[in-house]
Amino acid sequence: MNLDKNDTEREEILYRYFQKELTATERAEVEAWSAMSPENKRLFDEIKITFLDLKGMAYYKSTELHEVDQSWEKFKKDNKVRDMHAASSKSFTFLKVAASVAILIAATFGIYYYQIRVQEVTIVNTDQVGEITLSDGSAISLNEGASIEYLQPFQNEERRVKLIGEAYFEVAGMPERPFVVETGDAEVRVLGTRFFINRPAEKDISVQVEEGKVLVSYKDLHQIIDAGESVTLDLQNKRLTETEDASGLTSFWKTRRLVFRLTSLTDVIDVVNKAYDISVQLEGSTEGCSLTVTFDNEEFENVLEVISGTLNYELTEDQGAYTLKGNGCQ
Repeated sequence: MNLDKNDTEREEILYRYFQKELTATERAEVEAWSAMSPENKRLFDEIKITFLDLKGMAYYKSTELHEVDQSWEKFKKDNKVRDMHAASSKSFTFLKVAASVAILIAATFGIYYYQIRVQEVTIVNTDQVGEITLSDGSAISLNEGASIEYLQPFQNEERRVKLIGEAYFEVAGMPERPFVVETGDAEVRVLGTRFFINRPAEKDISVQVEEGKVLVSYKDLHQIIDAGESVTLDLQNKRLTETEDASGLTSFWKTRRLVFRLTSLTDVIDVVNKAYDISVQLEGSTEGCSLTVTFDNEEFENVLEVISGTLNYELTEDQGAYTLKGNGCQ
């Protein structure tokens, strides 16, 4: 099967793919072609949405929700939509027009009152932590600047979302329908668990598992991460490295909790600066200074006061810049 054809013939092949009319070998060829370039993937997704629109219209016309497939066949017959095996080279262009017209007619006559339409959803959070509950009961917390895309309701045997940025997932357990997070070319696949993912644009990916297990995949790299483990995926070298986050800095945006156990003052201030996005400088000696303390949902001013009071350091502030000055803890 050759996908290097004109647009109409290529669309017909893709339509047959989504209609499950291709052989296993032909389906594999389509999937390989889709992965070859962003342009191919974009066309693949566009045809998928058009197909779902048409099938969705059949869904609305059904009197019983469990009769989706039968309703789709009836829709094709009622609207004289031919199967792709017998379609002409212009048939898919007709189908795209038919989908658009059918949706407009449905809206005009009030069919959208019963709508459970498959649609692509994009949620972008730019200025604060956002909370999302998906149709399967899974909950997602998005950190500032993160974005997530998904189809609602989920289709087929997988629950798949696309993520850029940082998010915390509480995945509803459905062993028969794996939950998959796409982030760039990498995937994190789970059955039911709690975990963090951080994927800044074009940078390495970090994964921290609180409960259950996840499978991290990137090209030919596949590794299971257990509860309590944290890893960083080096995209350039295709390598997973175990990381340690005893302070809770990675998940601070979600938990608002920092934990220090005999942590040096230098490391404490480094974590506090990153967690609260502030500037605290140390002056004088820090020799022998360490802290054992837990901060739960504390404002950074309170954190600095506890540190300065515990170690007998002087705390000053000048136009948003803070200084801790002391003579060490010997």
